[in-house]
Parts: sequence; C-alpha cells; structure tokens
Amino acid sequence: MNRLAAFRSLLSALFVAVVLPLGLLAVDDLATAQADLAKMLQHYGEKHPKVIDQRVRVTELEKLPTTEPAVLRSARVELAVMLTHYAENHPKLRAQVARVQAIEEQLKRNPATPEEVLTARGDLATLGLRYGDNNPRVAAARSHVAALEKYLLAPGDESHELRLARAELDELTQRYGAGHPKIKEQADRVAALERAK
Repeated sequence: MNRLAAFRSLLSALFVAVVLPLGLLAVDDLATAQADLAKMLQHYGEKHPKVIDQRVRVTELEKLPTTEPAVLRSARVELAVMLTHYAENHPKLRAQVARVQAIEEQLKRNPATPEEVLTARGDLATLGLRYGDNNPRVAAARSHVAALEKYLLAPGDESHELRLARAELDELTQRYGAGHPKIKEQADRVAALERAK
C-alpha cells in the first residue's frame, strides 16, 4: 500500500511539474481535485487525513478565481492545507506564505508575468526565508530569477522556448564561466533554436 501511495504521489508531482508550468492546471484543477477526492473517499473513507486534506483543496479551489495563474492557485491551495496542519510560526507554513506573497507581488508589478518567473520568485522567497540572503542557494535562485526576468519579461517576438534557452545560457555562464561543457551544450541549443526560427 505504501508503494501505491508513493507512486500516486510521484504521479501527482509529475502532473504538477509538467502541467503547472504550461498554465493548463487552472482549467481543470477543480475537476481533478474533485475526482481525486471521490477516489480517496472510496479508498480511505471519510476521516482519513488524506481525504480531509483533499476536501480542503477542493473547498479552496472553489473559492479561488479561475483567472489567477495556476502557480498562484496551487500555492494558495497548499497554503490552505498547511494552515490545517501547522501553527502560524511553523517554518513550512511561513515558507508557503512567503511563496504566495512573492507571487502576488510579482503579479502586481507585471500581471503578464510568465509562470516560470512566478515559480522562480516563489522559490527565491522560500529559500531566502529558510537560509538567509547570503547563502549560495539563495544567490543561485536570485541569479535564476534575474536571468528569467531578463529574457522572459523583455519585449520581443522570439519564441518562449528560445527565451528560456537564452536565460539558461546566461545563468550557466554566470555560474561556470565561458569554457564549461554545459555552456557549450546550451549555446548549441540556443543556436539550433535561432536557426529554427
């Protein structure tokens, strides 16, 4: 039974990792959550903690506007679930609050912000809260946000994929320097995308 739960958790994480960045989750997230709740009720019964958490997700999704980016909806839903488990000063809860606030602030600055930038902003907020501003992980996350913003928020008619590839190349160049094999590989990818344009 534990393997099945782990497999379902992995599938759920893959779904969120693949579908969420594409912005497709906002369309069907409520229906998916309701279907998952029905399956969980059959499998676990009324009072199982997983069922209770899923009910919180469904209730929260019903309240949230579908016009919000999927990243923000997902972050708010998980915050609602965490509020049922943790006290207000719990590190996980504070990190999720920081994630939601960072995403909201970015959307206030630029409502057309791509999902990748919103996710990176949320990650930066949680890492900054956990490790402090001088930690190498926070510096790497800050560099990631800067690269994404530089290429994805700039005006232009290039494809989204090309912009992402350039952002990754910029980030790798800052991290490794000019002669690293990863930079050569990414530069080749950027050049291929430019040729395909």
